[in-house]
Amino acid sequence: MAHIRNGQGVYGRLRKRLDAYPIGAPSAPALYEILKRLFSEKEAFVASKMPVRFVDLPGIAKRTRMKEAELLPLLETMAGKGLVMDFTRKGKTFYVLSPTLLGFFEFAFMRVRDDIPQKELARYMVEYVHESPEYVRSIFAGKVQPGRTLVHEGTVEPQDLPRVLDYERATNLIREAKTCAVSLCYCRHVMEHEGKSCGKAMEVCTTFNGGADFLVRRGLARKISKEEAQDIFAATREEGLVHIVDNVKKRPAFVCHCCGCCCGMLSAINRFQVFGAVVTSPFLASIDAESCAGCGLCAEKCPIKAISVMETDGRTKVTVDERSCLGCGVCKSACQTDALRMIPRKEKVIVPEDAWHRTVLMAIERGKFQNFLFDDFDRLDHAALRVITRLVVGLPPVKKSLLAGQVPSRFFRALADF
Repeated sequence: MAHIRNGQGVYGRLRKRLDAYPIGAPSAPALYEILKRLFSEKEAFVASKMPVRFVDLPGIAKRTRMKEAELLPLLETMAGKGLVMDFTRKGKTFYVLSPTLLGFFEFAFMRVRDDIPQKELARYMVEYVHESPEYVRSIFAGKVQPGRTLVHEGTVEPQDLPRVLDYERATNLIREAKTCAVSLCYCRHVMEHEGKSCGKAMEVCTTFNGGADFLVRRGLARKISKEEAQDIFAATREEGLVHIVDNVKKRPAFVCHCCGCCCGMLSAINRFQVFGAVVTSPFLASIDAESCAGCGLCAEKCPIKAISVMETDGRTKVTVDERSCLGCGVCKSACQTDALRMIPRKEKVIVPEDAWHRTVLMAIERGKFQNFLFDDFDRLDHAALRVITRLVVGLPPVKKSLLAGQVPSRFFRALADF
């Protein structure tokens, strides 16, 4: 197979295909090292030919010009590594290429394994995700983000509890989940290989619903009861970790339990000041100066250093940077004098309806909407149509109306079947 002989070429085409997702894959030497350690050349070739949306086995066979009998075991191996995700609907199996972030980067470290070189991968993951400003600014370039902060429910004042909607409550998320699962925290596992882990709880990466079903079936996560899920949330709240949920209202796929030192999303804020990398909760930390003892414990516990302590005229002043505050409630839990309150934000936090809606909005915002309509990257007519669509959607009035929700939701639903 001549198309497999040139290794760098096939990995270059794979990178280009991954970059078609809203969560992209900007070129960097570290990324190619990651791809070469996770994908064989044959796997990279197949992955580079896969469309942006779900496709069945005959569809992949048509694009790759490979026989289904040859493809099936290859796709099975790829799904086992988390490189592709497979789901069954009405008795038929569909596949989709996993993205980088919230995809095969995480899947590679959700359990201890010897089928991939995890220690080598960890070094390149840190270089690419934590040390590359180009990657960070590309991934988090916009207001619509993959992750959203959940406020620790116990930190909200009783009179404000009615403001907390069902999709903003961890307890409700767990109660409504059809499946719950847990695996190792990708971020802390990577840092452990680098000798930099903070030592916080490791087996706390929680997944739900269809995403959990896939991970459990592929041996990447352990199925748990709703009671165990509740216990994990309680333990990580106690440990001062931030709960970052899949940024959707319906059927969220994950909740990360994040620290400010290891988490890739929080690292974008701490290292590169990308303050919008995680969508905030609808709450904001507020300090009562009269009650504050000036101990600085809240500032110490804040995962993104949004709280500062300053000495002015012999007095200690503690302030909250409203621009960066996530509204997680970690500081409120740490306060010993009840000087902190979680108050409702003035601006409403807009949350996409479901994963498809969020993905489309991210694609529009990042100039990649055309990839969902014309996703055969070998066809010249699709290439031309992608250019035209990008120009049209990029026009300020069109883009603004799409992002502002002025287009009926049935438009987004129709795209799923396009």
